[in-house]
Amino acid sequence: MNAVAPERLPGLIGHELRNPLASALTGAMLVRDMIDDGDPRAAVVDGVLRDLDRIGALLDGWLRLARGQRTEQRTFAVDEMVAAAAARHGAEVVHGCPDAALCGDRGLLERALDNLCENARHAGARRIRLAAQTLGGEVTIHVEDDGVGIPADHLPHVFAPGWSSRGGAGLGLHAVQTIVEAHRGHVRCLPLPRGTRFSLTLPLAAARSAEA
Repeated sequence: MNAVAPERLPGLIGHELRNPLASALTGAMLVRDMIDDGDPRAAVVDGVLRDLDRIGALLDGWLRLARGQRTEQRTFAVDEMVAAAAARHGAEVVHGCPDAALCGDRGLLERALDNLCENARHAGARRIRLAAQTLGGEVTIHVEDDGVGIPADHLPHVFAPGWSSRGGAGLGLHAVQTIVEAHRGHVRCLPLPRGTRFSLTLPLAAARSAEA
């Protein structure tokens, strides 16, 4: 049996997922058309439609990165992205940057925040706090939790692909690092007395425009 060459795998996966994803989206839209806005089931179907849209956008974003292409270049508000991720995970936004904007693939960056929040819950966190702050031409988004934390001797490995202290796939934090670096940023992990803080530092939209 011939194995699929690694460099062909992203394109193959993209091709194989696009048709069933489009079919699922069409089916969900037809169901939504049959439900009145006042029906309590409408909110459930609307959520499914949003998730399917996000999956499609994430698929496109990861395929760009796999092919060595530049990320999508769209400008969006930092606070809107942070608030959306916080709402999905029951997290608290403790500080924002109303005038800060990023240029890139919002879907991928939002997924990076999702990964950090999901990891926090898996680590037993009862509270997750998000904050954004600007300095110079950069914005730093902090994701802080009160989970079991990360031992200091694990820090050199947390972003390595395939590494996990809990027996998982070891891809979540590696995905976070890959996404942030694709946007010319960097991510840091800081153990706290109780829990962990991840900090994603990214160039603001104005700074990226000046570099282009």
